Order: sequence, then C-alpha cells, then structure tokens
Amino acid sequence: MIIALAGKGGVGKSSIASQLILQLSKKDVVLAVDADPNTNLPDKLGIGVESTIGGIRNSIVKDPDTVPSGMSKHEYVAMEIRRAMHESDNIDLLVMGRPEGEGCYCFMNNVLRECFAGMIKNYKFTVADNEAGMEHLSRKILPKADVLLLVSDPTIIGIRTASRLSAVAKEVGMEIGRTILVMNNLPGELPEELRREAKDNGFDDVVAIKHDPLVYEAGLEGSALRLPEDSELSKGVSSIIKMICQ
Repeated sequence: MIIALAGKGGVGKSSIASQLILQLSKKDVVLAVDADPNTNLPDKLGIGVESTIGGIRNSIVKDPDTVPSGMSKHEYVAMEIRRAMHESDNIDLLVMGRPEGEGCYCFMNNVLRECFAGMIKNYKFTVADNEAGMEHLSRKILPKADVLLLVSDPTIIGIRTASRLSAVAKEVGMEIGRTILVMNNLPGELPEELRREAKDNGFDDVVAIKHDPLVYEAGLEGSALRLPEDSELSKGVSSIIKMICQ
C-alpha cells in the first residue's frame, strides 16, 4: 500500500507522516520517503541522514567525473540511491532532498522511477511525505498512491486549498485510489460548518485530529516525535490506519 501525504506548509503534514510510519512499522517494514524539499521527516523520526537524492544529483552535475570509469551514469546513480537508504527499526528511509542549480532533471527522474518501481514491491507499506505540489507523484516517480491524505488546518480556507490540491492530482493524471481529508490541530470537536464545507468540496472521508500539546513540546526541544498511544495525534493517526487498512 502506497500512502502519500500532501498539504500546504505548516499544517502538520510531516508530524502526521512520522506517526503513520512509526505505527505501521509495528506491523511490517515501512519504506518512508521524504519527498518534501524542506526535509524534516528524519528529525521527526529521530533518524540521522547523510545522503539525499538531491545531493547525488548535485554532485554529478558539479563534477561529471564523479561517475567511476567503467560504470554507466545510470548504474552509478542507481547504486548511490540504494546507498542513500537509511535502515532503522523496521523503517527504511529515503530522502529526496533539495536539488540545486540548473539543468535537466529528466535523467534523474527516470532512474528514480525505475528504482522505486523495484523497491516498493518489496514493502507492504510505503509512506511518502510530499510537498504541496506533489511533484514526485505528478512526474510518476512514485508509481501511484493507493491513499492520498490531504492535510489541512481547521479552516474553511484550508479545506478549499486541499480541494484544489485534489483537483491538481486529477488534472495531471495521477493514479489515486482513495482521497482522505485530514483536518489537523482542531481546538475541539469538528464544527458542523467545517464538516459541511468538506462535504461540499467533495470529501466524503474526513479525519479530525485535535490539537496535541506534545507535538509543540517536542518541537521546542528539537526532539524526535515519539508520542504515547493516548496522545491526540497518535489517536488520530490510529483512526486513519483503521480507515485505510480495514
């Protein structure tokens, strides 16, 4: 199952992704993909990362002689992508990172597409934390999304933004099985006007997650987001898992 998350900055997307990964890793090995250039999923998981896909691309652009003689660029990039994988506690993490400089990304995207096609079939769960534009889905680097989680703040504007992202996904021809609106950081119960707005914008599946002070505390400390099962975010993520795995 491929689970992709998207949403505008600051709505708690990476926090939700991290808890999805941690909870699913209790069931099976999870392939976690940080596809957001801001790259904060490793910090949320408490996993140190030394290499990123963007870094591999940058090094080749800066110095083409990085590719050893006797090895094709395709073989070298595929090898480096495998080496960039960080394996820890039932979680295999791959970070896209931020590519720099000018130049065509087509070659790198083609190699990534091929590598992911080979990797994903070996995992029961893949969780991809995407930027709002969902670039890696739209370019078919990730083959599809069985579940697309659109994360929103608890506002009407946030719901409408999520609706526009859903429309973009359809316009670019992404293969998506199920779309779920996740309304995060609610101060209380989900107001009826927000539930109605979600319905009016085509979201039949809605998960509401209440404000969790433990998330803020972890952010202040700069620590990994390891939450107790009875925390609000943990309970909300558990409800998502029940919804998609039933």
